[in-house]
Amino acid sequence: MAEGNYEFLQEKLDGFVPDTAVVLGSGLGDFTNALQDPIVIHYEDIPGCPTTHVPGHKGGLYAGVIGKHNVICLAGRTHLYEGLDPRYIAMSTRDLKELGVKRFIATNAAGSLRVDMPAGSLMMITDHINFSGRNPLVGFSKTPSFPDMSAVYNPELCQKVREIAKKENIELFEGVYAMALGPNFETPAEVKMFRTLGADAVGMSTVPEVITAINFGLDVLGFSIIANLGAGLTKEYVNHQEVLDNVAKTNAKLTLLLKKFMEEA
Repeated sequence: MAEGNYEFLQEKLDGFVPDTAVVLGSGLGDFTNALQDPIVIHYEDIPGCPTTHVPGHKGGLYAGVIGKHNVICLAGRTHLYEGLDPRYIAMSTRDLKELGVKRFIATNAAGSLRVDMPAGSLMMITDHINFSGRNPLVGFSKTPSFPDMSAVYNPELCQKVREIAKKENIELFEGVYAMALGPNFETPAEVKMFRTLGADAVGMSTVPEVITAINFGLDVLGFSIIANLGAGLTKEYVNHQEVLDNVAKTNAKLTLLLKKFMEEA
C-alpha cells in the first residue's frame, strides 16, 4: 500500500472494519481459505502499491471473518531486498491502523539456527534482532516517536498461543528471529555469528513490519515456519524451492493454530 490508500481501501472494504491484520510469508497464502466470504483486493489494483515478484506470494489483500475477529490478510509481502523504500512499510501499517486494526500477526519462512529445531518446525517469535541495517521509521516523520521495544511480541497474547498449542497438541518452539537483508542465504560464518548473538532463526522479512506496528501501538505476534537448517548445520545446500516445499508441509499447523487463536482470543 502507498501513502493515502486508506480512503481507497475503506471504499473497497465497503463497511468491513478489520481488527486483526495477518501478514502471510512465503508459501503461506493458503491461510486466506479460512476467511468467510472474503473481499479480495489485488495489489496491482491499489494505487502506487508495489507488487512482489518472489515465488510463493499471492499478492493481494483478503478480508473476512475468522472466529470472533474481522481479519485482513496481506497475502504476500514485498521485501527490502526487492528495492522497496522502508518508509513504504510504515505508511502501509498506518493505513491498517486507520482501517481499524489493533492486532498485528506477522508470519514468515525462516532458516533454523538450531539443530534441535529442524525443517518443518513452527516457532513463535519472542524477540528479534534487526541485522538488516534498515529501519522503516527513518525519515518517516520529522518528529520520531522513539517506540519502546522491550516487549515487542505481546506477552499476554504469546501466553494464549502457548495454551492453544498445548491443547491442540501442536509442537511449538519459541525463539529469537534475526533479520538479514538478503536476498542471498547466509554463509556458515554468518549462521555461527547469529547463533552467538542469541538468535534461533534467521530470515529476510518481518522485522520492519513489526517495528512499524509497535510504532503505531498495535499488539504484535510473530511466527516462523522453519523451512531449512542454516548453512553449516547440514551438508545440504539451501534453495528457495526447498523453502516453499517445507513450508507447504507445515502450513496446516500454523493455520490451525491461528484459527483457534482467532476463535478464543
